[in-house]
Amino acid sequence: MKPRVLLFQPPIYDFGLFDLFFKPYGLLRLGRWFADTGYEISYLNAMDWTDPATIAAQGPVKRRANGTGKFFRKPAKLPSGVPQIPKQYSRYGICVESIAESIKVADPHIVMITTGMTYWYEGVVEAVAAVRTHAPTAKIVLGGIYASLMPEHALNVTGADAVVTGDGEDQLRGVLESFSLTTPESSIPHWPILIPAAWKGIAGAIRLNTGCPLHCDYCASDQISPNFIQGNAESSFGFLSTLRERFGITHIGFYDDALLMRKEEVLIPFLERILASEQDWKFYTPNAVHVRLIDKRIASLLYRSGFQEIRMGYESASSVFHDEHDHKFTTDDFGGAVEALYSAGFTKRQLPVYVLAGLPGQHRSEVAHSIEMASKAGVAVSIAEYSPIPGTSSWDETIASCGYPLEEEPLLHNNSLHITQWDGLTRDDMQELKLAARATR
Repeated sequence: MKPRVLLFQPPIYDFGLFDLFFKPYGLLRLGRWFADTGYEISYLNAMDWTDPATIAAQGPVKRRANGTGKFFRKPAKLPSGVPQIPKQYSRYGICVESIAESIKVADPHIVMITTGMTYWYEGVVEAVAAVRTHAPTAKIVLGGIYASLMPEHALNVTGADAVVTGDGEDQLRGVLESFSLTTPESSIPHWPILIPAAWKGIAGAIRLNTGCPLHCDYCASDQISPNFIQGNAESSFGFLSTLRERFGITHIGFYDDALLMRKEEVLIPFLERILASEQDWKFYTPNAVHVRLIDKRIASLLYRSGFQEIRMGYESASSVFHDEHDHKFTTDDFGGAVEALYSAGFTKRQLPVYVLAGLPGQHRSEVAHSIEMASKAGVAVSIAEYSPIPGTSSWDETIASCGYPLEEEPLLHNNSLHITQWDGLTRDDMQELKLAARATR
């Protein structure tokens, strides 16, 4: 009898959520690993916007022409100890009856539950409880961002049997052995499993490279993937072609944290392969790209190969900010990048940039100046609200400045709460800055 594994994307609790090429990419890579080892695979996506029972109960959700859109949503009670803000806290995902039925049908020996943001852990708790109820003998293993950044909290609060951190390959082998389950001998594949349940609609996702060589003090990329691993242009094109042929997927979001890094070796050959195929693709960058790596050649290739937008990590117009926090680029780099993108054919609406707001001690005047300078360069601005992330360089400073028990309660990490507010940048200031950014679009 084949061992049975259930891949489980749990529901999410948050103040707001939008499906911007949302895929549990790491979980689906594990699915391929298990399938190659002979496991019977089941997939439970609690964020499935096509679930019939939830549609019958709540009605369909609005989706966009590019395959992105809203998730099912129901208001939820805000847990005690979390500051009240003028936003509705909600549960996003399919109904509990659909989750229960999927678990029963899968009848798994082991359940792999992926975890996203640290402040999404309530959905993980719900997922573990559902498995305990409907598949009481199954072993439960957590992985992903929350599991990697707060493994002790994840193990203690959720009640899972095991937690793996980072890519988790060696840890997971040990866990499977302890459960007397078949252990894969190969490495975790770079590409996710291709099953219809995981690739619905016309929107998909890809990751060319893994990790990021930069060490920005507000980002946890180097904790999740400590090494930058270069991808392969030809195999990447082959994966996309398979998505298109099997599932009709033509709109792709890039999951890379450093898409343009070593672009001559990976991205440029990949884009040239796309152009040679003469196929119509639509590409998006939900993870912002590095400004200093944009030149006229790459801008032209991005435009001609079908990129619909180029999101950029601008963060601040202050050179002091970049010297202290990320060393990403200079103001000259930004002006040159925008000029190259305009010359290639991109328009303002296709060039959103993120300005970071809410770092400990950050003043509203700096953020306002950054919005003004980015707008003058001819781009549309979005405010990226700072989220405290365990293990980053800014973590200790945040704990010291905010007065909240961040180490005990991950719900307080939610960027909507703006728990680092102070006289120089209050919650009201944040709302005014968001309005100013919106006016640039």
